[in-house]
Amino acid sequence: MKLVINALVYQAVWFLAILWGNTGALFGCILILILLATSEQKIADIRMIGFLIFLGLLVDGTLQQVGFFSFSNPGLPIPFWLLVIWVGLAMTIHHSLSWLKHNLPLAAIFGGLGGPAAYWAGTRLGAASFNWSLSVSLCILAVIWALLFPIIVFYGRKVHPVKMYDETPLIKT
Repeated sequence: MKLVINALVYQAVWFLAILWGNTGALFGCILILILLATSEQKIADIRMIGFLIFLGLLVDGTLQQVGFFSFSNPGLPIPFWLLVIWVGLAMTIHHSLSWLKHNLPLAAIFGGLGGPAAYWAGTRLGAASFNWSLSVSLCILAVIWALLFPIIVFYGRKVHPVKMYDETPLIKT
């Protein structure tokens, strides 16, 4: 149940930030703080947050600087609301997306599909706009996220390893 709640909270953070910009992101921060307060691996989550803040500033900051996309509610190097989405994503790596730590190729597929889908949805909801054609933009994002997401998951595996299987016996003796 915790995994479902984690995924739903991330989606709430994403929608708050996309639909209401920086104001929505402030409410998203409250949700993230609640997730962090109830987390059983706070240190690993904090490390993940730091790593994804760095990546978010680097990746989306670079994309904004080269004119890849524009934001309806801009900020430098990226808008605050977008940074909050990156922090929200960090809170999923050890929780609702921890199953990807076992399979980096699957993480690449997940990132290559999910990354562009999230950006495209954000543009459709008016938070940003692609300055290049839609097909080129989505292909570039697919490549970026197919490479980036396994790196994120690999880092998550290093700061908070998960067992490949549950060592709890099915029958207690």
